[in-house]
Amino acid sequence: PLCRVGLKAFDVRRFGRALEIAAFRAPYLGKGLDGITAALDKQERDGKSARQHPAAARMWDEDRAGARDVVVRLTQAFAPLSALYDIRRAHSLADFAKAHIAAAEALAALPADEASEHDASPVWQGEAGAAANAFFTGLLDPAMPPLSIGAADYADLYRSLLARENVRERTPVHPRVSIWGPFEARLQNADVLILGSLNEGTWPEAAEPGAWLNRPMRQSLALPQPEEDIGRAAHDFLSLLGAKRVVMTRAEKINGVPTVPSRWLMRLQALLNGLGLNDALQPSQPWLGWARARDAIDDKRRIFINAPEPCPPTALRPRRMSVTRVEDWITNPYTVFARHILKLEPLPPLGTAPDQSLRGALVHEVLSRFAVAHPTTLPDDLTGTLERIATDVLQSYTGHAKVAAFWMPRLSRFLTWFAATEPARRGATSNVIAETSGSLVIAAPGGPFTLTARADRIDETPSGLIITDYKTGAAPNDTAVLSGRAPQLPLEAAIAIGESGFPGTKSRNVASLRYIRASGGEPPGEEKNIKTDDIAALSAEARRGLESLVALFDDPATPYRAIRRPGYRYDYDDYAHLARVAEWSAYADDEGGA
Repeated sequence: PLCRVGLKAFDVRRFGRALEIAAFRAPYLGKGLDGITAALDKQERDGKSARQHPAAARMWDEDRAGARDVVVRLTQAFAPLSALYDIRRAHSLADFAKAHIAAAEALAALPADEASEHDASPVWQGEAGAAANAFFTGLLDPAMPPLSIGAADYADLYRSLLARENVRERTPVHPRVSIWGPFEARLQNADVLILGSLNEGTWPEAAEPGAWLNRPMRQSLALPQPEEDIGRAAHDFLSLLGAKRVVMTRAEKINGVPTVPSRWLMRLQALLNGLGLNDALQPSQPWLGWARARDAIDDKRRIFINAPEPCPPTALRPRRMSVTRVEDWITNPYTVFARHILKLEPLPPLGTAPDQSLRGALVHEVLSRFAVAHPTTLPDDLTGTLERIATDVLQSYTGHAKVAAFWMPRLSRFLTWFAATEPARRGATSNVIAETSGSLVIAAPGGPFTLTARADRIDETPSGLIITDYKTGAAPNDTAVLSGRAPQLPLEAAIAIGESGFPGTKSRNVASLRYIRASGGEPPGEEKNIKTDDIAALSAEARRGLESLVALFDDPATPYRAIRRPGYRYDYDDYAHLARVAEWSAYADDEGGA
């Protein structure tokens, strides 16, 4: 909330969200503030491409300009720290602290009309501001011995020093309840005192001598031993037991892992057992039982909610779909309902590293450029040509460590394999068509339905067309393709055989369906042809299946979970995605977000 960089609260939140969608909701490859600017440049170059999330494509120009303005202001705010980091030599801790203070105040700077109402920077206001002020005052104390450190060490040193600082609210959060530390509690008088977290390692904390000095070294330097902290904690515990009424609590499990009781609880229990007071530490009332009874629901009061059955009007149901979505439609109609009817698309996670889908898109781009440049004949230096294209495609990605360390070597191995096997594939091929789009219109009760496809590669041969799909993951097996569970290639064959076909192809006969897998591992590549005696029959069967599917979903009485193939189980997680997207959208609308 303090980050304003001289903007109004509404504007900085709006532009911050625009920056998040444009730069950080896509695979982020940048480093530093310059990397954020590069991500914004890439987002604008992509425009409304298929790789871009609809939320990014719908951003207004003023949102993009505001996101860039935020990055410029951040660069200016961090300038004092950046200047120290750019000089590769040691600086004093006081210099780092001064630059840190200047950057923090610049980040929290208010617009001119609001700044006149405040005497000091918002960074130093409130309990947290007072604690930060005292902390940095200590770092700048002239009496402190001079300490020079490298820029790479400042962040870790700052975190370690800050870890022991506490911010305690001066005003009670409840009129009858206060939360104190052990020392504060000793100075107070309370009717009931609850001693919590009585687990070994929490109270008392584990005795750690530290990473730099072992116990003999600490003794020779006359430094206190870590066990002295346990002694002081024991003194606090014993003093707090003198309250009028004391409740001692502990967690039996933390994150599902059993814990060990505090040594003081175990010694107290052993002492009481020796005195014959075995039940002295038992609770006076069944508190846990009451809590469980409060949350318990008997079967008569339990409410059962059936799985959602969205049943939108026929007019809202999709009249156009790609072959890659048809498989989703068969296995999980909820995805179609979410994307094509509600027009919702879950936002990608923040700051995702380059993933398999991006790798697949880049491999497709390399092979597509190669086929477009050499549709009829192969170049003399086939491997060199492929590697030059790959370098050009990946030049904006190689700055990322994962891409440089794993993708580039794997891609190089695959391209070597591809160069070695491509002459055999081109043996009878007269022309290669890459990334071509085709469509097929079928009659349906709700009106014409258009099936679309973008074929990765189509080879024209004397015996007919060879349709190829590139995969970076595992390719479907023959059983999945022939049974209709993986209908992509058969439906592409139906488009090629259909009335319109794929643009640029001269034949309506499909000779083969093929997958080329680009793994880059062992083996680096794999070519697999679908084994079938009659591709025309397979494509006709896929077309009939699609027609039946469309006809079923055109029926207004059909809910979007009525299709159930044997062996399939629906995934209701899509509704969790919808809930998160809807919640985010409502929040953005409330706050005036993009």
